[in-house]
Amino acid sequence: MKIQRRTFLTHAVTAAALTALPTVFGQDAAKPMDAAPQKPAPKDRVRPTHDVALATEFVAAAHRDLDKVKAMLVREPRLVFASVDTGNIGIGDWEMGLNGAAHVGRRDIVEFLLSQGARIDTFCAAMLGYSDTVISLLKVSPQAATVHGPHNLTLLYHAAIGGEISIAEAIKPHLASDASDFNQALSAAARDGRAPMTEWLLTNGATNVNAPDAFRRTPLKIALEKGFQDVADILRSHGGKETL
Repeated sequence: MKIQRRTFLTHAVTAAALTALPTVFGQDAAKPMDAAPQKPAPKDRVRPTHDVALATEFVAAAHRDLDKVKAMLVREPRLVFASVDTGNIGIGDWEMGLNGAAHVGRRDIVEFLLSQGARIDTFCAAMLGYSDTVISLLKVSPQAATVHGPHNLTLLYHAAIGGEISIAEAIKPHLASDASDFNQALSAAARDGRAPMTEWLLTNGATNVNAPDAFRRTPLKIALEKGFQDVADILRSHGGKETL
């Protein structure tokens, strides 16, 4: 079979060009351009980071132990900014010591961490009852009402800890009428003895007075364990039960 001269030259030039690609581009032609290996950072640019175990220990302490928090910050003040991925709800559940202290209602630890330079956020402000701050933030960023914090805890949950009804009122317009935020917040209100907040939640959106917390406890059981009889009475009047 005869091959025309023009066809032969075309194939020859194409083959030569493909063969030359590694030389022209300085990489394997079979690899995409963006697959070129990155040069490692110069050693003088590599900075040490905190030990993950130390940061995890600090965040855990911030949930319950003010003395330990103080002692650890004396040794390493920058731990006040430490954040760890707890893994409780999958990859990305990042939590700082301030977050932990806020969602368990440890106002003493929260205030100490803030005095040491911790970065206050909307969740912390809601827990502290800073209504002006939270309301202003919601005006600037309405989506803050529905953003969840560590462990999937909501802004309304933190507001229930503080017991400031005006904050709950500011959050409500941004939530669906049957949002689970209301049910979740019942546990916080019960744990911290917030009777007016408990009543508000039950009449403004809560659909399950017996919604369990992470430990499978109903709000009524939590209130009774904490000795908040007024909260327990409100929950019972709405059908609250001690067990599921």
